[in-house]
Amino acid sequence: MLLTNSTNIITRDHIQILAIDNAFASAELSLFGGHLLSFKPKHDNRERLWVSQNAILDGKKAIRGGVPICWPWFGDHKDPQYSAHGYVRNQKWDIVSSQELDTGTQIILKPKTSEGEGFEGEVELQLIVVVGETLTIQLVTKNIGDTELSYNCALHSYFSVTDIHAIELLGLEGKYLDKTRSFDSIETPSPYRFSEETDRVHLHKAPEVTIADNKNITKVQSSGHDSIIVWNPWQDKSISMGDMADDSYLTMVCVETAVTQGQTVKPAETHTVEQIIR
Repeated sequence: MLLTNSTNIITRDHIQILAIDNAFASAELSLFGGHLLSFKPKHDNRERLWVSQNAILDGKKAIRGGVPICWPWFGDHKDPQYSAHGYVRNQKWDIVSSQELDTGTQIILKPKTSEGEGFEGEVELQLIVVVGETLTIQLVTKNIGDTELSYNCALHSYFSVTDIHAIELLGLEGKYLDKTRSFDSIETPSPYRFSEETDRVHLHKAPEVTIADNKNITKVQSSGHDSIIVWNPWQDKSISMGDMADDSYLTMVCVETAVTQGQTVKPAETHTVEQIIR
């Protein structure tokens, strides 16, 4: 596969990474997991994504941070023998194409296989990434089988912040399901700030969520989703996780574009979940 002039492959520990550097931005995309690791627009050179300093890059364990791909289920499978968040984030992805567009560099990847235990369906899965003034991520699920299928997924994006205590989220409303409180249904707070472990499924198809971090503003636009997930592990869980530093929770927040209620795709049809980061 020929890469564009703005793209080259580097190796970090045990994974290959596409390093992209064009007139608009720089970015890094791991071929293990089809996993975005970095996005810096050149108009401000501010890193939008957060990756743990203790992230394990062994090509086996899902990378902590960036934008993990959760598919074809999100969270725990109904059968506990299968690992959380599906199986494509733990496999190598291949480059389908690479080209320069007027708006930036487009990379299309596909996993080694879209088939796996715990999921029924014949699927062609692709990740389409455009690195420009914004970062556009599209997870495209095409049903190539003869029967209807259903799946869940998430673009599990970790965002870099200066201090979790000082940020505010804008754009969410209605009720959310709180995993830390036995999935109780709770009204979205206003202002939306953080003071404890947060693991929330917002059943609100918010088209845009803003992370207000003092003078830094990060906008997350979503489409094709039915939920927004907001997550921060807080101190105790950060300490308990081997791939996070004890104080990691202070500088990150997850705002995830997700399908949690089941997306049905008929034969020959395609469904796309999109996230645009600016």
